[in-house]
Amino acid sequence: MSLKTTHILKILRERFHAFPGLSDRCLTESLQIFRLFDLREGESLRLTGGDLPDRLYVAIGRVAITDAEGRRQELAAADLGYFLLPPLPAAVMVEALDDAHLCHIDTALADYLLTLEQVARSLAEPGSPRDDYLRLVRATAPFQRIPLENAEQALASLRERSVKAGDEIVKMGKEADAFHVIAAGRAELWQIDDEEGIPMKAAELGHGDAFGEDALLTGKISPVTVRMLQDGILLELTREDFNRLLARPLVREVDTPVAKAMIDNQYVALDVRLQEEFDEGHIPGATLIPLSQLRQRASELDPAARYVAYCRSGRRSAVAAFLLSQLGIDAVSMAGGVLAWSDPLTEPVPED
Repeated sequence: MSLKTTHILKILRERFHAFPGLSDRCLTESLQIFRLFDLREGESLRLTGGDLPDRLYVAIGRVAITDAEGRRQELAAADLGYFLLPPLPAAVMVEALDDAHLCHIDTALADYLLTLEQVARSLAEPGSPRDDYLRLVRATAPFQRIPLENAEQALASLRERSVKAGDEIVKMGKEADAFHVIAAGRAELWQIDDEEGIPMKAAELGHGDAFGEDALLTGKISPVTVRMLQDGILLELTREDFNRLLARPLVREVDTPVAKAMIDNQYVALDVRLQEEFDEGHIPGATLIPLSQLRQRASELDPAARYVAYCRSGRRSAVAAFLLSQLGIDAVSMAGGVLAWSDPLTEPVPED
């Protein structure tokens, strides 16, 4: 975080009543609720709220705000107040009367994070190891994308588990019984290579990384082995709590007509099958990343894009949608997969 951002957050904490309830760590972990702008004197900016009226604070300087009907209002840092930005699609023009530093806050998300902050405080002594663990989990993307009541229950249901270097937490070919978040330590993830058909190390996992969802979502045995490289601490949700509190609200399934409409309206079709399955026929224009490679290749996806994940039957795409939600990427799973797709697929690729 830059010195300028730190300085502006310090001003907001000291001068505006909405901020003292958020701890320093919560503020720095949750900068996505802020949009910070610098305007030179005379410069203008068009702003709008979200689904709710968002708040605009002036941390430094003075601005004039003009709405769509020409009404003008001045707001200065010294006023210790804020301006309610209109929800979409309305907008206002903000003109800097002096050099100004502005802060635009997503009201709904700020309220959500503040509530989770208070829930975490009620579950652990501030500054305790468990408090640190709860803050870690609370800041992960899945917990910011589920209903508040689910997040509260999931935080309360987490159990701590001490592990040793060399411990196999989940094992390939065995049934999984929990969803795991690494609070301390590092681990390695092994899976079967799609081409060679032998186990290979696919990734190293560390602080804040999660695993175990593959088998829980599909109801099958684990396709991976996760082995601790160091002594550590895991935070775990049982299979029942994971399915009830995280999986159901996070994995959004749509039927094929809805999926087709989404793809026709700028959603990207993401095929998570194997290369051979893809070559046999796929949705035109689809991007291929096999599920087994999704963790390693997620950086190839556009974080601003929206995706319809699909596979043969809908099971692998459900796992893909959950994995992408962990990364903050908007994705849905197409129920029924290509077996339920009624439109033509591409022609099979001829064998050499």
